[in-house]
Amino acid sequence: LRSWQLASTTEGYPNKLRALRVANGVLTMQPYASGWYGDYGAPFLYKNVTGDFDVRARVKVSGISTELPGSEWSLGGLMLRQAPRGGAAEWAPRQENWLFLTTGIAEPKGTPVFEAKSTNNSASNLKLRPARAGWVELRIVRVQATFLLLYRYEGAGWTLLERFYRPLLLPTLQVGFNAYSGWNELPMEAKRDPKAFNTTLLPDVPTDMQLQVDAVRFLPPKLDMKKLGALMQEGFRVPFYTPANVLSDYSITNAEVLAIIGD
Repeated sequence: LRSWQLASTTEGYPNKLRALRVANGVLTMQPYASGWYGDYGAPFLYKNVTGDFDVRARVKVSGISTELPGSEWSLGGLMLRQAPRGGAAEWAPRQENWLFLTTGIAEPKGTPVFEAKSTNNSASNLKLRPARAGWVELRIVRVQATFLLLYRYEGAGWTLLERFYRPLLLPTLQVGFNAYSGWNELPMEAKRDPKAFNTTLLPDVPTDMQLQVDAVRFLPPKLDMKKLGALMQEGFRVPFYTPANVLSDYSITNAEVLAIIGD
């Protein structure tokens, strides 16, 4: 973990991880009650990455001793975040800019999902889609302002789950793993003020969730430029019409995008 950083440490917040360890080549994160939404934060372990990238990680979200988490809104996975200005001492609202692809359970309990969420100046929008318990490979590809969110299970091909176009995100982002749990178990008074929430540790609120990661790779994107070029519209060959515009254009099918970005 020497090449990784916790956002709570770099920004001066309490560490909301009950456990963080690496054993037998597996990273494990067990969060206290927390959540990534709006101005609210949760555990995040990251590296700084500049420019385009293709990050993949094999992850599993479960309860501490059960196949599925025992707390609602218990998810973890890949997250990309623009570092906010200052830290806890200079906190201000509407500074959170990030996106992620996680897996776990939302509500009701017992139903595995993927959560794809994008937050722009602390305004969050999410989508939940069916998943299944067990190990899964998550992948996020950045091509300029476009971010492609994918997953695949053992023996299957990639599924393109979501595309985000985020032209205002900076070239350098924090890239890594988040984990959050127990939002619905938190008392309402704890959720009224995000600044107070972020600076308060609530270890007595019950949570039952862990994220495990047994592999992660950071690669440069390898685009099939011939296939991409064939999809670029004639008459729009101007400086601001780039590969990012093509990959985030929903008139381009998921199959065509997958053919461009490859395995």
